[in-house]
Amino acid sequence: MNYLMITWTDIFEGIGSFFEWSFKGMRALGQLPNVLIGAFVIGMLAFWCLRIVKYRKVASKENSIE
Repeated sequence: MNYLMITWTDIFEGIGSFFEWSFKGMRALGQLPNVLIGAFVIGMLAFWCLRIVKYRKVASKENSIE
């Protein structure tokens, strides 16, 4: 019976190799991921602010707590 022996060193070297590979792709993308994440955050903040305005209008019409 053959056993596959995996050590902690193998696991961490594999994780390290994966990150080295993925960061090469990140360098090629440049600032694009930062711009996309920033645009997403700003969009979600704008969405939430519009929802707050809507909830306040409904609360004032129904005379309920804001």
